[in-house]
Amino acid sequence: MPASERPRRKTLIFHIGDHKTGSTSVQLAFAKGLVTLDGHSVFYPARLASNILETHCRAYARAETPEARRAAAKPFKRLAARIQASEADFTLVSAESLEGVPPALFHEIAETFFAGAADEIRIIAYVRPHAARVLSSFAERIKIGTARALRSDLNSFAARRIEGGDYIYLPRFAAWREHFADRFTLRPMIRSQLYQGDVVSDFIHHAFGGLAFTISGESQANESLCLEDLMRLKVLQKALLHQSKDLRLKVGWEFSRLAGHLPPAPARTRLQLHRALAKPLRDSYLEDARNMDRMFFSGEPLMQNELHAAVKKAIAKPQSTAPADHLPPSELHGLTLMAGMVSGMLDAGEVDWPAFLHGKRVRDAEDALQPASAAE
Repeated sequence: MPASERPRRKTLIFHIGDHKTGSTSVQLAFAKGLVTLDGHSVFYPARLASNILETHCRAYARAETPEARRAAAKPFKRLAARIQASEADFTLVSAESLEGVPPALFHEIAETFFAGAADEIRIIAYVRPHAARVLSSFAERIKIGTARALRSDLNSFAARRIEGGDYIYLPRFAAWREHFADRFTLRPMIRSQLYQGDVVSDFIHHAFGGLAFTISGESQANESLCLEDLMRLKVLQKALLHQSKDLRLKVGWEFSRLAGHLPPAPARTRLQLHRALAKPLRDSYLEDARNMDRMFFSGEPLMQNELHAAVKKAIAKPQSTAPADHLPPSELHGLTLMAGMVSGMLDAGEVDWPAFLHGKRVRDAEDALQPASAAE
């Protein structure tokens, strides 16, 4: 049979995170339609991300009666039907929140609902080195207004992560490998290891089996706030502590998005580890780093080297995370006034602010696709 007459294989790719590994940049690239695969097509069913899948997975796991299980299955059946109806060679579902879903549960859901929608299912994830993950997660929790992070410092945050066994990666990723075997790909979120030094290019190269591709336009999401902007946001988030966690999360994302569109501020300080913290982080995570290198990176000491490098690059003294230590009194006064005003406005109960801010973020991403003449 000529190649042109053979039925084309459909491949479903689940991108499952982790958080803080460039997921937003990947999502923007596909949501904006910036990615072109040589000779192949891609269906991207989300307007931006599919993080609601985590909620659906947990609802399915909690369902105890046949009626509850049928109700919990509906979102998966709807998505599977859209995938099956698509004529694209590939479907990409990107949801970094799946990081928190047990691999056994997701395997059950994938085999139950999606096996018939595609000829092949692939899973791809990225892992951030341990010390960098602790640092970026602390900044993220300030950004989204987590109460405990707003009231503590980096040392306290790191101590809780170590005590709770957070970011011990091997058990979780080994379970993904156990359930999906060679259909599961894990990539290190280390710039020197990324294809073309770029996470979006690396993702396309590895998720789509090395197919030639082009990326048009700008897909990088400017997610990392400098310490000064993080402190400005901290003032606002402290004023919003009485609001819902979801609203604080959406406010943090909107602040970060807007900050990324502004010219760089004259003073931009990076949040950094200090030596007295970097060393215990290395001691706590070195065994896991060795195990990860052995199982996933062919024994090359990628994760280990990053822990050692974190100690070498650490600064001598801890950075303050008090806004008053980074912002002049006049600016702090103005920020406090504005934060109080914004807090009062967000108290308006007739507006679903989380939904508004999420919709605005999606609309702004979609508007970036429109030609200048169409936007006028």
